[in-house]
Amino acid sequence: MKRFILNIMLASACFLFTSYSLKAQCQADFSYMQNGPITIFSDLSTASPSWSTNYSVSWFWDFGDGNTSTQQNPIHTYSNGIYAPCLTVTYLDSTILNFSCTSFFCDSILIGNGPSASWDCGFAGCFDPGTGNGQYSSLSSCQAACTVTPSWDCNPNTLGCFDPGTGNGQYTTLASCQSACTVTPSWDCGPSGCYDPGTGLGQYSTLSSCQSVCSTGSGVLCDSIVVSGSQTQLTMQVNNFNSVIDHWISTAPDGTVLGEDSMWNMHLVYNSFTIPNDTIITCITYQDFIGMTTCCVEWIWDSSSGVWARMSTTTSINQFDNYKELIKVVDVLGKESMIDLNKILFFIYSDGTIEKKIYK
Repeated sequence: MKRFILNIMLASACFLFTSYSLKAQCQADFSYMQNGPITIFSDLSTASPSWSTNYSVSWFWDFGDGNTSTQQNPIHTYSNGIYAPCLTVTYLDSTILNFSCTSFFCDSILIGNGPSASWDCGFAGCFDPGTGNGQYSSLSSCQAACTVTPSWDCNPNTLGCFDPGTGNGQYTTLASCQSACTVTPSWDCGPSGCYDPGTGLGQYSTLSSCQSVCSTGSGVLCDSIVVSGSQTQLTMQVNNFNSVIDHWISTAPDGTVLGEDSMWNMHLVYNSFTIPNDTIITCITYQDFIGMTTCCVEWIWDSSSGVWARMSTTTSINQFDNYKELIKVVDVLGKESMIDLNKILFFIYSDGTIEKKIYK
């Protein structure tokens, strides 16, 4: 069963990342033949003649069991199980320096008859984990042992008192849990004002003490941006915020992306083109106790004082035609990934573009 296909075209290695449409001009593909545990792979990848007819090709195989190969048509021996081999191909144009097209493709392979049935004991009773490594070799032996003494834990925000199904709950009776499952009110300050987190661990013990120091109103996070640097290279930063920043993006008025950052309270903007822009739009998408929120700020370069001046703040991203939403981040094998240093990552956006990034 085919799992994942992704194409990337790179026009220059001089930039940190480059954006292109999903409709790239090369396609990774392969077929395979099995002879017991031995699998013979055949490369079927192609490049469109309209893209280039003079190129070199490199192959990288991840067999899904920890082994790799750079051969075009490798032969690999598996142990019994289910695997997801992936092929990454890179076409490098021989006439245009650093002009390349990269694509990868994954499929699934079953070797042998699959793992033997086994059982583990969980919250819903006995179940087969599908690995062959369950604690019990028969369903009857699992059912005979799979009994858990009732116990209760307290979650006042959602469930109240509940049985975790492990026998290790904090309370031995439901009555003792219910008598203790209360939380003293407390307050934290968020983008929409003071709120009770429901944990009893809020920063303020009274609502009035929170309201005396907590500013309210939409777009608070964008209002807290501090800018430093020159017209061509600047840094934006938000300090002491009660939220998690998911994504920054700054663009020129024509839609050119000047900088993007994720999961960081700092944002780097490079405005160093032939004629630097004197207007920049910055949008932040962040998570707070209400949910996911986006706010945007328009900046104007004040040449007389040598600073970026804030012109407006808004939470309506529809005012900016070039805003795009980040859908997911994947690694070179197409697996969703966190943001890591010195790791090649691909950022997939709602407008169909993909950006390759390497954070140093």
